[in-house]
Amino acid sequence: MDFQVNERTYFLSLAEDERRWRVFVSTPRGAWRIPVYEDAAESEPLLVLQEEKHRIPS
Repeated sequence: MDFQVNERTYFLSLAEDERRWRVFVSTPRGAWRIPVYEDAAESEPLLVLQEEKHRIPS
């Protein structure tokens, strides 16, 4: 995703192989990587439960 702040263009991407966000800013000398701070603790894998539909016997 590209976005602009104070007339500077930023690019946000997800490095799936590292499971991390990456942010770059465009400068006259080329792209510059900005460190991303993650304040969330590691969590367990997400578990999704699906409701089963029950049929009433006829």
